[in-house]
This record gives sequence, structure tokens and C-alpha cells, in this order.
Amino acid sequence: MMKNIAIVGAGLSGASAARVLRDEGYDGRLWILGEETHRPYDRPSLSKSVLSGADEMPPELAEPTWYDDNQVELVSGTKVSAFDLRGRKLELASGWSIDVDGVLLATGARARRLDVPGSQLDGVHYLRTMDDSLAMRTSLKPGMSVVIVGGGLIGCEVASTARKLGAEVTILETADELLLRVMGPMVGAGCRGLLEAMGVRVLLGAKAASFLGTSRVEAVMTQANERVSADLVLVSIGAEPDVTLAAAAGLACERGIVVDGAGLTSVSGVFAAGDAAAWPLRGGGRRSFETYLNAQAQSATAARAMLGCVAREPQVPLSWTEIAGRRMQMIGDLAGPGTVVVRGDPSAGSHTVFRIDGDRVAAAVSVDAARDFVAARRLVEMAAMVSADALRDVNTDLRGLTRATRGA
Repeated sequence: MMKNIAIVGAGLSGASAARVLRDEGYDGRLWILGEETHRPYDRPSLSKSVLSGADEMPPELAEPTWYDDNQVELVSGTKVSAFDLRGRKLELASGWSIDVDGVLLATGARARRLDVPGSQLDGVHYLRTMDDSLAMRTSLKPGMSVVIVGGGLIGCEVASTARKLGAEVTILETADELLLRVMGPMVGAGCRGLLEAMGVRVLLGAKAASFLGTSRVEAVMTQANERVSADLVLVSIGAEPDVTLAAAAGLACERGIVVDGAGLTSVSGVFAAGDAAAWPLRGGGRRSFETYLNAQAQSATAARAMLGCVAREPQVPLSWTEIAGRRMQMIGDLAGPGTVVVRGDPSAGSHTVFRIDGDRVAAAVSVDAARDFVAARRLVEMAAMVSADALRDVNTDLRGLTRATRGA
């Protein structure tokens, strides 16, 4: 039985794991070690309510008293500089060390950097932390020109927020559609239409070649030699799992810290979860997921495994977002092989898009269709065999399909 557990990382995965450990009866010593000076907080709000000013600060993931009440030693503003696997010791940059017999690495991910001329100019931002969001909020003014490099989830969320604040917004996306990786071309095109209706300018197949300006950014130059005025730039071109500590310690890493379906790394007693972990996919392979819901699920699974309750759970990508006032919920990879089926009328708003692969439901995205998504999620998780006609027919009871599949 582990008596000393340290969680490295004070984001969602770290805070969730600590809560599960205590809820499951772990009564040993428990640390959460975080590099930021803030208590664990909600990151999805950074591109929305915090950036807009609707929330002064992001919601905390636990009441401030929870840590003391549950004897969780939260150490903020500290970096773990080394991990001695053999001696089971964490070395902190402050010079302090912690002896442990169990470690959960929840080190998250870092924003992928864009190395082009002018990338160090003032006014070029990345969005990963509370401080990043607050810095952008201070600079963001009505009427200013905002260029967002990257048309993924965060880029589109920030475009929506900035436009609502009165900024002139341009998205530069290298692919031939927005949100391809998470939503596929059909839903991505729909999101582009929503953003363009708000007044966001979207340039597809456009790559940032340089940032222009003297001390502060004034424009972005594309590889096609188009000059796009910019008072503020957000670079949002994805994230990279933070494996620095794990790799230096000698843990296996490939597109993240390699773990099994219970979060166990290549070394006994050492686990990983969240954006830093390369978790097994249900359909084979492994990768980091970078989603709120997957991070919660992984941290709970890993925490229970640390206590001896091992239930290996390969993951399916699961996420949600709000863009241009529409709520979108996603499960699986809509851009994969197979047939795309649309349920409902996209032009009317609420609809769900399914991907069927080999007659089985492999992915779904719902737009303003939360009730349908509950059933769609179950159909994907069950890899249910359902006909395209049944999914397409709005009179089909999706919940009935899940019950029929479960009983088959």
C-alpha cells in the first residue's frame, strides 16, 4: 500500500486525481506540486469568460479549504527539476526533495511555438495559462485588429470571444478547413460559416511566414505574401505533451508519456494522466488527447489503479466547445474513414453528424443537440451496429437504439 503519493502537476488531472484518491479512502501523505502560483483552476474558461471579462478569474477546481480539510499538501509556484526513479525521490528547483513510493505525472502540455521572424515581438500571444489569458484580456480592445494563427478549437473560441468584444478578427489556417482534426470537414465548414456570419475573416490554406513590426507586432505576412494588419496575434497551432521530467527520468515517451489503459508507465508505481499521457486508444494505437473530459476520466482511472483497483480503460476522444454561441459536443474521430451521416438540418441549427465505419458508429458531433448527444455518445462507446438510415431519420429514437444494441 502506498503511503506517500506525489502528483506532479496542478491542473485538472492533478486536482481530479487527488480528489479521487481521498474519496476512495487513501489516507497516506499526498502532495500536489504545481509550477503556477495559482490553485488549480478551470482552463476552458480562459478562452471564453475570462478572456471576455465576464469572469474576473477562472473558477477554482476545489474550494480553497478543501486542500487543508483533506490533508492535501498543495505546493504552488514550484518546479520539479528531477525525478530519481531508483531512489523514488522528487527534486524541486527550490532545493527541497520529497521521498515517495507513488507518483502521478500530470504535467499537461505546452503550447507549440511558432519559430518565424518577429515571433518575439510584443503583442504575440499564446494561450495556455491564466496569466496568458489575463495578459491578452488587458490588450484586447474594441476595433483593434486581431490575427489568430491556427483554426483549431482554441483559435476558434478566441475568435468568437474577440469578435463579440468588437475586435476585427482574422483566422489564418494552413489546412483547407477549420477544425478538421476534431470535427471533420463538414462540421468544420459549418463552424466557419458561423464565424464568418459574426464578421470573422477566415483565410484557408494560409501560413504565417513572419510577424512585422519594430518593438510591437503590426502585421502578419503570409507565405503567399499577403500582409494582414495585426495589433494583437494569438498563435494557436496545437500543444505538445510536457514529457521533459519523464523523459529525463528515463520513462518511455512517444507522443506523450507511454502508459497502459490504467495509466501505469514503464516503471512500477509511476503513473501518468491527462495531456501528458499517451493513453491507449480503443481502436488501437495511443496518443495524448488534450481534452477536459478525457483528462478527468484518465486521472480517476489512474488514481484508483494506484490504490490497487486496476481497470484498464482505452479511451475514445471526448470533448466539447462553444463557438459563435453554439454548443458542440464531440466523441471519436469524425475525420476518420467510413460514411458521414447527418441527422437534422444544419441550416436550422440543431443537428448531429455521425461517422459510420464498417456499419458501426465510430464518431459523432452534436451542434446544439445535447439530448441527442447523450445517446450518440453511448452508440460510439458501444461501437453499435446501426444503419445510416436509422441515424439519419429524426424520428428514430436514439436512446431506443442504445437499448436495442445493449440487448443484442
